[in-house]
Amino acid sequence: MGLRKLAPLWLFIVVLMASCGDKPADLSTIEGMNAALEENPNDTAALYARARYFLGKGKPDSAVVDMQQLIRIDSTRSSYFVTLADIYLVTNRTRFTRQALQKAISLDASNTDAHMKLAELYLYVEMRQEALNSLNEVLKRNKTNPKAYYLKGMVYKEGGDTNLAISSFLTAAEQDPQYANAYEQLGLIYSAKHDKRAIDFFNNVLKVNPNNSQTRYNIGYFYQQHGELEKAIEVYSELTTKDPSYPFSHYNIGFILFEYQNKPAEALPYFLQASKVKADYAEAIYMAGLCNEKLGNKELALQDYREALKRNPGFDLASNAIQRLGGQP
Repeated sequence: MGLRKLAPLWLFIVVLMASCGDKPADLSTIEGMNAALEENPNDTAALYARARYFLGKGKPDSAVVDMQQLIRIDSTRSSYFVTLADIYLVTNRTRFTRQALQKAISLDASNTDAHMKLAELYLYVEMRQEALNSLNEVLKRNKTNPKAYYLKGMVYKEGGDTNLAISSFLTAAEQDPQYANAYEQLGLIYSAKHDKRAIDFFNNVLKVNPNNSQTRYNIGYFYQQHGELEKAIEVYSELTTKDPSYPFSHYNIGFILFEYQNKPAEALPYFLQASKVKADYAEAIYMAGLCNEKLGNKELALQDYREALKRNPGFDLASNAIQRLGGQP
């Protein structure tokens, strides 16, 4: 009788020990992935996790080894070939990237990710019609996909069809009012057309991403290009406050002060600041030299020109300026 009473407890302990032994591996860390694969080299979940880990860590060679092993085990999953394509693209193996994406689509024609990445690849290698074909496949399944319209806009823009590009970017923004890249492209197109609507589109970008320094610079540059210099300085000054490390705002304030307003003394510190935040900005230190030269500071000007030449040994303007002042490089 005693043994019968103990039997259920004994069975419980055995089951508990077995369940502890079957505890799934932790694939959230590289140590866990390695441990799982040491126990079972054909663990597909661990192989896939480690390949993506290596890709994220900038180790595509290691990632591709795991993906190739994974596909040898199971070649039926479309998502595996999309990841393999991502790895090939990082190493600029575009032919293999295309083959992997085409395989992904052959396994699952509804794989939007594969169609979209194939379109981006075709755009990258300037196969525009093929890119449009891939994007149209996406839009057949989802007519509200904003990225598909955005990429169509890029295809048309690269092909020189501005009107269709505008239409596609506008549609992308209609589908997703937060699609900042579409507004950015519209701003750039209208800037090239010298159309003030560019400012509205750039401001839409800033509504979505107030810290976009390039877009804020684009607004200032539009004003500068169209003679609204005080507005340009205002925008650039705001940018120097929001992002002091952005060199071109400092430079352009200095350029306006020097070139258009004949204020070399006021322009000088802006050029010096631009040259500090961008170590290879030879043009900025050269402009500082022009300011010093105009102010009669010949030796300081020569120092600036020599520094500009040091930063860019092929900078002919700096070489010519040194010769003009009778100095030695």
